[in-house]
Amino acid sequence: MHSKGVITLMAVAALSVVAAAAVSFTSGAVPVDPLAGKPVLPQVKAKPENVAKVIVKRSTGTASFVRQGDIWTVTEKSGYPADAAKVRKMLEGLAEITYVEPKTAEPGLYKRLNVEDPSAEKSQSALVEVYDGQGGALGSVIAGRRRIDELGGGNDGVYVRLPKEARSWLARGTLDLDSDIAQWLDRRIVDVGEKRTKEAVLQQSDGTSLTIARDKPEDKFAVRDLPPNRKLKSDTSMVEPATVLQAFDLTDVKGASEAAFPKDGLSTATFTTFDGLAVKVELAKLGETDWIRLSATALGDDKVKTEADTLNKRWSPWVYGIAPYKATALRTKVEDLLEPPPAPPTPPAGAQSAPATPLPQKK
Repeated sequence: MHSKGVITLMAVAALSVVAAAAVSFTSGAVPVDPLAGKPVLPQVKAKPENVAKVIVKRSTGTASFVRQGDIWTVTEKSGYPADAAKVRKMLEGLAEITYVEPKTAEPGLYKRLNVEDPSAEKSQSALVEVYDGQGGALGSVIAGRRRIDELGGGNDGVYVRLPKEARSWLARGTLDLDSDIAQWLDRRIVDVGEKRTKEAVLQQSDGTSLTIARDKPEDKFAVRDLPPNRKLKSDTSMVEPATVLQAFDLTDVKGASEAAFPKDGLSTATFTTFDGLAVKVELAKLGETDWIRLSATALGDDKVKTEADTLNKRWSPWVYGIAPYKATALRTKVEDLLEPPPAPPTPPAGAQSAPATPLPQKK
């Protein structure tokens, strides 16, 4: 009898759960939103290869990325090439973000999620507009604050809102939308490694010149024509100015025709490699930024000539803004590398100085 009673109670409990579920379903419980799990930008998700233009608008400015053949360019920087990997990551993010759950539809609460109107003053949101090659719109989204998966499960999220809708959403995925336009550029200008560099000749606008050179790649750099009775601050003080072209990145860029690059008063530097590539750098201060102009000459074989031609084709349309420490290295003078000159000898203690010559008296 006891076992029959237990079985009866279990059956009644099971029927109660089913009944409760039925009541919950029919009495207004909130079902899963039909958008959950669907892409925020379905046309981008379906055919990402159709994307030919992306515009990112912020309160601080606009960055427009346009595909030109196989490369992406930045319109606001005169069509300079963009960082391909960074643009690819952005496009992947736009294709993959999916709705998770609805959030606020109250405009007064948008700022909490950074999904307010991007044109508003001090707005932290970004409006992303996506177009195909014919200018047709493929979708747009206001991207807001990121939500990091603190458990490390790879379920990072981002708050989003479609421009014409009031409802905001938590979406799964990541959008890399750097607000600094310089970070979107292909920043590497040139990279001549230390082992390849044979000689650097730095000439300043005041007429002074510094030559740093070596005979073989395994040799240490040395200062040519070191002033007599003077010593270097260290054996490595000349390495930085001699190898400034190693991993040389820009901070800004302008079209050569748009930059008022001066003709006179320039600092110049010529770097020559062991295989015969000569790179000339012209340096000028324009406003608060140091800018350079680059050109290459081949002193070696056909391989070096091809390299020089490729570099000139890349460099000639542009002038580049550079970091202050790179400009300082290019402006290095001999005196910057030397220890202070020795002080004049101190006369021995108790020694009398020569008597002063008496002044002639007036008659």
